[in-house]
Amino acid sequence: MVAKTKNSGESEFRKGLQGICKVHFAFVLLLVGQIILYDTSHLIPPETVLDRWVLTAMLLAVTGAIWYFAKSHSGNLLYYKSFLATLILTDIGLASFMVYSTRGMASRAVFLYILPIVIAGLVLSRAALFATAILCIAAYSLTAIAYFTWNFNEGYKVELYGEVGFYSAMFLIVAGLLATILHPRK
Repeated sequence: MVAKTKNSGESEFRKGLQGICKVHFAFVLLLVGQIILYDTSHLIPPETVLDRWVLTAMLLAVTGAIWYFAKSHSGNLLYYKSFLATLILTDIGLASFMVYSTRGMASRAVFLYILPIVIAGLVLSRAALFATAILCIAAYSLTAIAYFTWNFNEGYKVELYGEVGFYSAMFLIVAGLLATILHPRK
């Protein structure tokens, strides 16, 4: 059995980060396809189209920069983890924007919060996985409540809290399942 060196752990994390960036490039292509489809069919107003293009361009820029630094620079583990944290926070921001722009608690975009939770589970520790789920809960709760407050009469308050509570619990359940599978306790 060969012992892992400090350098091999950094190399594995770096390669994992590069792989996550490649998946994000595919995600950006999906977003671009959706924007084009919704724009050409006049499903969303021009202001929303522009907002989505800006957000997608920002995700592409962040992903591209992180991929570049992970590919061409050597650094310590903290260096790469800070890039991953940036990507996770960007994903949470994108999910929040999509939820808000697609009617808050009525949005199907709530599924997008699963992406940062899965990424954290695959690459980071058990604690980081649950911390990411908690960040997603905070972002989703704030987003849904803000939409409800600024667009009153698009639902009932009990429905708002029911949806926020349900999806918050689901984020924790997904994190718990990932933790059980990927980070079993010894």
